[in-house]
Amino acid sequence: MKAEVLVDKYQTDLSNLLCPSCHEPYLHQGIVEVYNRGEDDEFVKATVIDGTDVLSHTIPNSKSNNPSSRRTGLVIHFDCEHCQDIDFQLRIAQHKGFTFMDWEYDDGSNSGSKG
Repeated sequence: MKAEVLVDKYQTDLSNLLCPSCHEPYLHQGIVEVYNRGEDDEFVKATVIDGTDVLSHTIPNSKSNNPSSRRTGLVIHFDCEHCQDIDFQLRIAQHKGFTFMDWEYDDGSNSGSKG
């Protein structure tokens, strides 16, 4: 089961991303992974940003963490002030002009369960 990406209106014209586990808005961004790939290319340019450290390399897409099976993708790691024992990632994938988003947990599941 995939955890739905939920947002809440904050003030007037901003949306606030909600934790997939507790549905509270107190999220902190961490590592960011960017995957650049032409449609169905075997290799992807993977860039990982961790604070001030940046690592970029070209690897087979099949060995990457790219959330898209065909194109580019983005993974943002989060932690929640209320759910400190859970590491999760917002995964954004492009496919045929659509942008798909879901949450993935450190165990590789897409479930919002804490235990």
